[in-house]
Amino acid sequence: MSTPSTKEAPFKLVHVFDAPRELVFNAFSTAEALAQWWGPAETTNSVLSLDFRPGGVFHFKMEHNGIINYGRFLFGTIRPYDVLEFSNAFADEKGNVIPAPFDIPLPKEILYRLYFTEHAGKTTITITGEPINATPEEKDGMLQISGDMQRGFTATWEKLEHYLAS
Repeated sequence: MSTPSTKEAPFKLVHVFDAPRELVFNAFSTAEALAQWWGPAETTNSVLSLDFRPGGVFHFKMEHNGIINYGRFLFGTIRPYDVLEFSNAFADEKGNVIPAPFDIPLPKEILYRLYFTEHAGKTTITITGEPINATPEEKDGMLQISGDMQRGFTATWEKLEHYLAS
């Protein structure tokens, strides 16, 4: 896993799920589960491949209004039920990292760390994100869209809540 380009995470979000930690964590570990909930709420998402292990890749496709984008995770630390770490990036159809398809300079990759804690049968995910090998302009771009990132992850976590309840 690449070293993040900042020491403090510019992105942080905490979300509580009404489900045990093992169930929440396992929703990240299979293609069948990820196909049900991962990705932006406004897109139709599909899993192209998943190798859930340190150094493994999750490659996915997102479709919306005839526009197709791809993404990929490169997994780092995986400590079942406690920590999940991955770099996330836009990708091409083969899984190669590409720049984000937006008119704002953004880091090509963002390192996310998810911490899972459980209390009274409820699981809290604390997610942090920080740019990897980003220029100052890309770091600023990430800060500019942090509100959008918060809304995006909140919507994704809502999809996860529905998946866990089913």
